[in-house]
Amino acid sequence: MNEIDRWVKYMKENPSKWKKIHTEFIDAQFSKSEEFIKQLLKEPNGKERVINAYGLKNLKGYKGLLK
Repeated sequence: MNEIDRWVKYMKENPSKWKKIHTEFIDAQFSKSEEFIKQLLKEPNGKERVINAYGLKNLKGYKGLLK
């Protein structure tokens, strides 16, 4: 909760700065996830490991991801 309180305080005190920082953080999370998937797909049984790691059920919706 302390981290959340600190972030809320920062947002209130820096209304013009926090969005850029937040966007960079979120974009980095997506980037790291994509890199993780790419690396995992190179491993033996990588496709199955990605499916299990993310609990994917509708594999048709992930054709581009799991090629």
